[in-house]
Amino acid sequence: LDRPPDLQVRTGHPGMDVAAVVNAWLPRPKFMDTSPEGPTTTRSSSTGSTPIDTHTKRMREDAELDAILAEPPNKRMELTPCHTPTCSPTHTDKVPPATRLGNFAFGTPISGHPMSCPLAEELRIRFGTAQTVGQRSRMEDRTVCKLEDSVVRPHGFFAVFDGHGGCETAEHCADYLHRNMLESQYFPDLLLALQDAYLRTDASFLRWASNRTPRESDAGAAGLTCVITSNHLALAHAGDCRAILVKHASSSDSFLDLTKDHTADDTLRADEMARVRGAGAQTQHGYVFVGEHNLPMTRAFGNLRLKVARGNDWRSLPVSAQVVTALPEVCAYPRSADDLAVVLASDGLFGDVLSSAQVASLTRDVLQTNAHTGDAEVIAARRLVDEAKKHQSSDNVSVVVISLESPNGLPRGLAPPELSSSSSEGSVSTQTFSPGRVEALTSQVRVPFAVAYPSAMDGTQTFTTAAA
Repeated sequence: LDRPPDLQVRTGHPGMDVAAVVNAWLPRPKFMDTSPEGPTTTRSSSTGSTPIDTHTKRMREDAELDAILAEPPNKRMELTPCHTPTCSPTHTDKVPPATRLGNFAFGTPISGHPMSCPLAEELRIRFGTAQTVGQRSRMEDRTVCKLEDSVVRPHGFFAVFDGHGGCETAEHCADYLHRNMLESQYFPDLLLALQDAYLRTDASFLRWASNRTPRESDAGAAGLTCVITSNHLALAHAGDCRAILVKHASSSDSFLDLTKDHTADDTLRADEMARVRGAGAQTQHGYVFVGEHNLPMTRAFGNLRLKVARGNDWRSLPVSAQVVTALPEVCAYPRSADDLAVVLASDGLFGDVLSSAQVASLTRDVLQTNAHTGDAEVIAARRLVDEAKKHQSSDNVSVVVISLESPNGLPRGLAPPELSSSSSEGSVSTQTFSPGRVEALTSQVRVPFAVAYPSAMDGTQTFTTAAA
């Protein structure tokens, strides 16, 4: 191409912006379009977000632009569940696992940069995540990080699902649990809606698994969810994933365990061991047995052949008679100025690998040291994954770190109330969210499972599950 006249004249002049002249001369192709985001645009990444040049152009088809602009604002801000792909062991040594898996595991454009999203700013949170396949041959964990701009109750939804026997159950939970919470008859009562959502999600998966191969019907998952509003944390868990609340260094308590693992151990969970034995199961050497099937935890999604005692139909028995039930223990916690962060993780990080105190101390140090970077939460999550690997964790490791900025008007040192957790019957202290409504769910867990959740049983709630 011949150079434009003014470029021929001015080329080589001191301070000449050649690129600007060429861009002004060359016609702009119709299929190019600038990013629709504003000056605080961030690049989507599972490992956080990095500011990018807002003048960067990217290829967009007209149909794609029309589809984006046609979406309502709330839909455009909704963050989809994270689907971590399985990882071939032949490739994990080529790319650092925590980074490789993380790149696909966190679908949000605001991680590490809450100021670019009004809802994150309103909730006063920042978050990041990291994962590794570890010593396993495939990734069975799933994580979810979402912001929901609900008119009734805006919130952040964070979850870790630790699959076992395959990824099907964890995948199903990542896809449907949050939706089931929003559609629950109890929402916006968060604690009851979470319990209802856990059971509905479990019922729909069991219906699918009952028509599948023995391996797929044996699949299960531990689940942990944390719903964060501007004033509260609401948690639910079934299994051995764990959540801790990390406090500021000046606080009298360095951390607080928000959940208590559902391990098959008489020393740690005598209440749970008594419950499963009462439901007709046997326990031995840290495992729950139903016939020849066993599991080292007392609550979980899926696990069709461990759901009820041998000789019973899981559809005809109520939740209160289940062995390995998905009914979660729940708790509500008011946010205070002493709160620094919440850490959610699979048992690949906790368990016999790192203690809650070790995780809290490391998280606090990393967040404070890297507070100026804008990606402190991502760095903290990666560091925890690296520590798990150093301690020879034999499982998949999934970590979500959520920083909590101080609520407005709350003085440092405000003493929070004690946490309360539910029994297997669903009776939980819910004064913060739902006074007088616990009995509704309590009666629901005492009727046959198929009666309590008919839509999940008759197939009106449809879903697809990825192949293992």
